[in-house]
Amino acid sequence: MVDSIKARNLGDEYQILFFWLKACDMLRDYSNIDEISYEDSGIKSLDDVVVSYKKPIRDMNGKLIYKEYYQVKYHVDYRGNITVDNLMNPKFINASKYSFLEKVYEALPVLNKDNQTGIAILVTPWPIHPDDDLAKLKIIDAKAGNFKEESLFDGKNKSFAANLRNKLKTHLGVTQDTELGDILKPIRIWSSFYQYETLVKTLNVQLTSVGLKPYDFTQRINPYISLLQRLFQEGTTTFNKEELIEICKGEGLWSGNNIMLAEESPVGIRSFLRRAENMENDTSAMTCLLDYFKGRYLKDKYRWNEDVKGTTEEFIRKHLIEGRSYCIYLDTHSSVAFTTGFFLDPKSGVNVVPIQKGLSGREVWRSNSKVSKEQYTFWEVEQEIIDENGNDIVIVIEMTHPAIDDVEEYISSNNLSAKSIIRFHFEDGPSFSSIQDGIHARYLANDISLTLNTLSKEDRKRRYHIFGSGPNGFWFFLGQLSRNFGQVTLYEYDFEISKEYYETINLP
Repeated sequence: MVDSIKARNLGDEYQILFFWLKACDMLRDYSNIDEISYEDSGIKSLDDVVVSYKKPIRDMNGKLIYKEYYQVKYHVDYRGNITVDNLMNPKFINASKYSFLEKVYEALPVLNKDNQTGIAILVTPWPIHPDDDLAKLKIIDAKAGNFKEESLFDGKNKSFAANLRNKLKTHLGVTQDTELGDILKPIRIWSSFYQYETLVKTLNVQLTSVGLKPYDFTQRINPYISLLQRLFQEGTTTFNKEELIEICKGEGLWSGNNIMLAEESPVGIRSFLRRAENMENDTSAMTCLLDYFKGRYLKDKYRWNEDVKGTTEEFIRKHLIEGRSYCIYLDTHSSVAFTTGFFLDPKSGVNVVPIQKGLSGREVWRSNSKVSKEQYTFWEVEQEIIDENGNDIVIVIEMTHPAIDDVEEYISSNNLSAKSIIRFHFEDGPSFSSIQDGIHARYLANDISLTLNTLSKEDRKRRYHIFGSGPNGFWFFLGQLSRNFGQVTLYEYDFEISKEYYETINLP
């Protein structure tokens, strides 16, 4: 009894997870989904999850589809398979009277309704049995899961396919092949679908890609499951995009605007653990640098250039492919964010945008040259000559914290041979809201690049020492432009102990 209750609960949760997987499709920026329903009343027998489209989509055969009716059946083990007999067995879908095929037959008037044409999709982790007629006779198309008419309706009266047709017709109470064909046409079978845990992890990536907070695997309660259960109890089962976003905002599950386009893959680099614990679940590929660090500080046996820079470059080379698009999580030191941008400069052929943490959650920092610069604040630039015989140029960038005093102290304490200091700062001083968005960050990075390009030819050949504080999205953008800078040395600030800067990565 206990096991049966557990199985039923897991089945209900699996159905809810599938709902959210489809809901993520609706929340994307250019989604064609009009609304999504849970336990929909339109077709009682095919009511688990229903997706309605604004404009009809075309299936693999070119047929226009307005609605998708999903029957989601989870199984706690792999003792069973999808077979012809199971499709005719009510118990296979936990029904008491009608089989899946009979339910589709009953729903035909709705599925075939003008301007509302729908398909019935069976979703289950169970595979199609390799020895069953569905597999042996190649009845199910692997591309979309539909019944292949050319295999089932072979025009013969005495064949294995003919025997299967007769078996199906007897079950459904029809006599003509055309009647059977009409019943099977709207059916799609999604076999070998995700296991429960795999579905949760897959969903987590999708949640973050549309601006929803991921499920925290350190917690026992999944808020997305409990939320939909409560909404169902309240009688709210159908949602459009705007309604679902407002509900998620009210529950504290909304982390920002949609942050990922359909063609973009999430990747990440982590050297800090706090609030990046679930990066493995949020990304399709990531590199973790935590073993190199104790807190913010590099362990004695590791080196910034050989280990940190080398691992970052290797990750980018292996996992970010030319011609593809990515959103990148940068839960890491600013030096690593800058270095990541350096290896992903515009000539790399890889389209990458950073995901930035902010006061309103995570947001994509896309740049858009069509947005006017006039609405943003720009740098105040000061240049001070320290030593005409100095070798290098010091660049100070103040965004979230003041830096100039600490930098001058570093120059003095470490006998840095600096010819001049170029300071970029804001008239109103540094703050956590000094950079408004990704467009602003890109403009500011570009402005620094343009300023440095106006230096004399002799100065442009000098090494740039870059100090400062600010969001990693900005450092990523500046790193992308830094190929023009020549030799660069990056620095981190010790906020916790020494309250001073220390050298990290040298580029190139």
